[in-house]
Amino acid sequence: MIKILSVVVFLSSGIFAQNLLSKPIGFDEFLNNALKNSPYLKSHNLGIKQASLEGEILTRYKNPSLVVAYSQFKQDIGSSDSGYRVALAQPLRLWGVGNDRESLALSTEKKAKMSYLLSRAQLTQEISLLFTEYVQKLELSLLAQEELAIALRIYEISQARFQAGTISQGVMLQSKVDYEMIDINLDFLKLGFNEQYFKLLETAGYSNKIELDHNYTFRVKDTITLTSNPDLKLINAAKEKALSSAGVNSNKVEFVDLLAEFENEPDQDIYRIGALFPLAIFNTKKEEIQIAKLEADKTDLYAKKESNKITLKIVKLKQERALLQKLKIKNATTLKTHEKLLEMFEDSYKIANVNLLALQYVKNRAVKTKESLIKIKSALDVNAIKTNYIAGAYNE
Repeated sequence: MIKILSVVVFLSSGIFAQNLLSKPIGFDEFLNNALKNSPYLKSHNLGIKQASLEGEILTRYKNPSLVVAYSQFKQDIGSSDSGYRVALAQPLRLWGVGNDRESLALSTEKKAKMSYLLSRAQLTQEISLLFTEYVQKLELSLLAQEELAIALRIYEISQARFQAGTISQGVMLQSKVDYEMIDINLDFLKLGFNEQYFKLLETAGYSNKIELDHNYTFRVKDTITLTSNPDLKLINAAKEKALSSAGVNSNKVEFVDLLAEFENEPDQDIYRIGALFPLAIFNTKKEEIQIAKLEADKTDLYAKKESNKITLKIVKLKQERALLQKLKIKNATTLKTHEKLLEMFEDSYKIANVNLLALQYVKNRAVKTKESLIKIKSALDVNAIKTNYIAGAYNE
């Protein structure tokens, strides 16, 4: 009878989804479209290009300076004459400064990339968790429809037995109330499912209703390495940038001005060549170096704290998953017994071998077991999503 009931549930689920489009979309396609079209991720991607341009600013050379001057020579008595002066000054970067600036430019761009990957991983996790909750609410709604079909069947049997005079009107009305209460609960579940459905679409950036294929199971990534964790990758990138910044600031003098000059006077031409050396006397960048090193130390300590937190979380998720899998097996075994018992009690109720309360009790236990299996499957999916996030599976 359970098999026959599943056909009824399948038909009713089609009516339940009649407002959606006919062609279902799988979760992978749904997620890829969300990530591809996300304005949030596109803005972070622009941040990478911005960081690249900032790196070019850091590494570019300074412009030369040109001085042009006109001179008027006038003697105390007699004629006058004129002359001119042309001078060119080019700042030259000292040896090693370019490498430090190049390192800072690369670390700046790397940090922007890690920030983008973190945002992508966080959005992937958020959409995945919302999808899992959406599936759970949908499955609970379908289960309520199945329960409603069973309650209706019990009510119809009660009506037949009441008309035959084998049960009282009160017992028949009790089965009717049970059916009506389940029907009301189904409407509440549909409201919750509908709210979760649109919340999922909104987060994923969809503007139209679509039909989703809810038959999806999240799998745990085979290997877990802390180095792939998106949060740690961003922290380490920030540390690299701080160290690179300290490297740049360690250069007390970065440029030397090379000077070339030609001067024309009435009685002679003068050529000059020289260099202008800045003297690091008052501004030695001591404070900047200390600030950059302190920032690096701060990110290092934060990385250690985050690493310990993630390590403990991995242990927790592994233990949780093992317990959930055991519960799944136990509930699946119990469900088979409940389904067999429900069929037996239903047949016995038809011939008045059991009372209504006993039948409803068995029915409720079977429904509760199925509800537990739905929630366990949802919990296993959430566990897999969080584990994959930690492992860096959503970085790309």
